[in-house]
Amino acid sequence: MSTPEFVRKLKRWARKRGVPCEVKRHESKGSHRRIYLGDRNTTIPWTRSLTTGAVRGILKQLGIDDFF
Repeated sequence: MSTPEFVRKLKRWARKRGVPCEVKRHESKGSHRRIYLGDRNTTIPWTRSLTTGAVRGILKQLGIDDFF
């Protein structure tokens, strides 16, 4: 799944549950974004497709277990 597609689905998931979700550019150089979901956050790569393992790892860091 592409990163923009994952972010769209994540924002839709958060909106349905009333959880604030924000995506910001990372402060340093590079092509990463920072996702803030409620009181949790993580960094994701922006330029490549995400593997299934990467998506599961991101969801685990954000505390989401009912995404799929």
